Amino acid sequence: MFINRIISRLLVNSVTRAPQKSQCLAPNWFNHPQLQHHPSGFSNKVNFVRNATETDPETGEVKKKKTPIIPKITLLHGDELTVTTLEEAQKLAKRRDLKLMKVTDIDTKTQRAVYRLLSGAEYLQEDLKQREKKKVQKYKGPYKGEKMLNISQNISEHDLQTDVNKIVKWLAKRYEVILAINGSAENMSKAENVFSFLEKHLSPHGQVLQKRCKGSDIRCQVVPPKVPKNPGDNENKKGPDKPVL
Repeated sequence: MFINRIISRLLVNSVTRAPQKSQCLAPNWFNHPQLQHHPSGFSNKVNFVRNATETDPETGEVKKKKTPIIPKITLLHGDELTVTTLEEAQKLAKRRDLKLMKVTDIDTKTQRAVYRLLSGAEYLQEDLKQREKKKVQKYKGPYKGEKMLNISQNISEHDLQTDVNKIVKWLAKRYEVILAINGSAENMSKAENVFSFLEKHLSPHGQVLQKRCKGSDIRCQVVPPKVPKNPGDNENKKGPDKPVL
């Protein structure tokens, strides 16, 4: 009888403890340290899936992360043509000690910007060509070009008259003249006198425009006079004279 009681107690204890063990299996299995640090553990896979997508807090929709699109460029080097990124082209230019010059913003055929690798000498030549093109585009109007002249406030009257004669010749050739009179911040009276002399002697040959003081300097612009229109053209525009009644 005693043995039977012991066996019955053992059976009751095993039945009552079984659910408790089954309830504790799941959390212990997930939180096992070996599974957490194992490269193929379940917890690592869950984190990977969680990081691959984003959830919109307002709508609750799952959105995929968008990878940034890096634009491509066309790179020219001699007779070679390659398609690469601007960052790679800059690295290549630095590695080969070359200059990277932009040729066009966008090619209509390829829809890509065009760059060229140049040596130091080639880069200077191309830069001078671009400057000349800009000058030609700028002076397609009534002026042939631009001249610049610096004049000191301490210049003698003889030398100042020589500069006036030089400017008059430039104006006769349809050049625009930029003048800079170097004065003194403490006393600008000498610079003002030089400007008055130039304005007086250049007014018959051109127009003195845009006088401005910048620091201790006086700057102005002298342009050639306007070319008079052909009087015959004006008469033609008026049309025939009306008969007098």
